[in-house]
Amino acid sequence: MNPNEVKYIQERTNAILDVIMAYARLDFTQKTEITDQGDVFDSIASGVNMLGEELENSVITLQEREALLQEVHHRVKNNLQIISSLMNLQASYTKDEKFLALIRECRNRIISMSMIHEMLYRTKDLSRIQVSDYIRTLTLSINSSFSGSSSDVVFEYDIDDRIYLEADRMIPIGLIINEAVSNSFKYAFPDGKGIIRIIFTGSKTHFRMKISDNGIGLPTTIQTEAFESLGIQLIGALSDQLSAELKILRENGLGYELRFKIES
Repeated sequence: MNPNEVKYIQERTNAILDVIMAYARLDFTQKTEITDQGDVFDSIASGVNMLGEELENSVITLQEREALLQEVHHRVKNNLQIISSLMNLQASYTKDEKFLALIRECRNRIISMSMIHEMLYRTKDLSRIQVSDYIRTLTLSINSSFSGSSSDVVFEYDIDDRIYLEADRMIPIGLIINEAVSNSFKYAFPDGKGIIRIIFTGSKTHFRMKISDNGIGLPTTIQTEAFESLGIQLIGALSDQLSAELKILRENGLGYELRFKIES
């Protein structure tokens, strides 16, 4: 796969992902471009746009009855899973490692959003999610994606079980965790063994989230700016959505620490 093909795949998948993120926020008015290429991305884009129209019609029908909001979350979750399945299907037709890695990254991002709607569908409180439950479930899914049924990577948690957040804030939090943990699996542990720590606590005014590993870290010759250009821009952009202060930690591995206000 040449660089132009990789760039094309990244641009198309990112454009589709942007629309899916809008759907996860219950904004079903967004559409993704369908080109004249007639390739698999046009097929997925067409399906995503059709799902958006179906979901928008569902919201118009259901929005007057709050009790039926649960059904909206259920439909969003199901349709995000359909998109994930489409990506899995396409991945089964290729052995190109770069393409498969891109598909896995996009699928994990979609799953991180789908889980939010799954939890809202199953809870009595349709506005908030328990952070601890979500993070543990999400990291288990990421672990399985990279390691299958066995893994020598251990997760350590320090998460306040009393913290609940609304979906609009959980979506960027989930995507940040997905990116950070995925990067640990890809780069931090050459021998496949290591520890990933996740902290989520709160004070009277702020939440603090820290994701770190005890892996090989970054070479001292690589500056933070250059490292970000290799794929961490999304964490920065999602931190901006939370109006969070972001620090990249480079001692005893690699980590990310965010601090953001309790009131959005």
